[in-house]
Amino acid sequence: MLEKDKRQLLRILEESYVLDMYVPRERSRMSSDFHPEFSMLIPSFDGRTGEISDVKWVRPDPSQHHQPRGREPNQRFNAEVLDVTGKVAICKVEAIREECLAYTDYVTFVRVGREWKIVSKAFHRHSPVD
Repeated sequence: MLEKDKRQLLRILEESYVLDMYVPRERSRMSSDFHPEFSMLIPSFDGRTGEISDVKWVRPDPSQHHQPRGREPNQRFNAEVLDVTGKVAICKVEAIREECLAYTDYVTFVRVGREWKIVSKAFHRHSPVD
């Protein structure tokens, strides 16, 4: 993996991804670091068992905030580049609230020309018993 690619991917995760996924703010669209066809894999949880009952891909409304609670003062993020192969990369982002792991996101990038674009996200929501 080229160090230049790793730096660019981490910058996008910190400056665009975290802000657009976790911080409510006024905007007319998502960051240009997101590909226009960006989608999320959203698991639906069974209320009785807590098990994933359905999984669907959705294209978020770019004018809406996607994480209802938003970024809180006691929230932080760990981001790492897991792998880059040619024009595809996979990164991991951990959202930590009150020193507890709240979400683990797996973010997929594709290089378009000379730029990396976020194309998808799959995530796991941690519960206190996970």
